[in-house]
This record gives sequence, structure tokens and C-alpha cells, in this order.
Amino acid sequence: MSLSIIHIGLAQSATLFMIALGVWAIILRIRSRPLDGNWFGAAAVGEILMVAQFAIGFILYGQGLGDNLPRAFVHILYGAIAVITLPAAYAYLSKLEDENVKSILFAIVCFFLMEVVIRARVVALG
Repeated sequence: MSLSIIHIGLAQSATLFMIALGVWAIILRIRSRPLDGNWFGAAAVGEILMVAQFAIGFILYGQGLGDNLPRAFVHILYGAIAVITLPAAYAYLSKLEDENVKSILFAIVCFFLMEVVIRARVVALG
């Protein structure tokens, strides 16, 4: 199995995982429950998924496959955004006291990350 196929599979997994995290946060908000350790653990797994995706993309770029991308810089920029968004959101949102607001904002962040991964894929395909 080539790294390119793994990179594509991780992109698909990241998209679906971020959708699931966003929906989960909304469900917790509807039930008036705060984001719990289970949700934050899943968010950590999502971050690991994003870092793995970025690392494999970096390896592929180092092997010269970035020359095949029509706008390699934009694709890499989307990857960097995908890696830093969730920790940055946690750093900022963890200071909020209203758990309902936190749930909604984390859901928005997850859906934003879903769109970043989709957009990176669109840029890669030309």
C-alpha cells in the first residue's frame, strides 16, 4: 500500500471523524450536557489523525510528489490549518464558563475542520 493511498484514506477518515465529533457536540448541547472526557478524548484522536495526515503529506512532498499538485502551497497551508485549529480552539474555548456555548463552538470548529480537509482535497485534485 502506497503512502498516497494512505494519505487519501486519512483525508476521508478525517472528514467523517470531524462530522461525527461536530454532531456529537451538538447532541450534547441539545441534551444540556457539557463536553465530557469522552468527547475530548475523541477530539485528541481527531488531532492525532490530522497530525498523521500532515506528516504523511510532508513525506510525500519531500519525495517530490508535491510537484504533481497544481497549487501545492495552498494544499500545504490547508494541512497546517487542520493541525493547529483544534489545539488553538481548545486553548481559547477552555476558558469559557458557559458549557452550552463551548459545545456549539466546538461543533463549529469540527465542521470547519471538515471543510478544511474537503477543500484541501479539492485543491489537490486541481
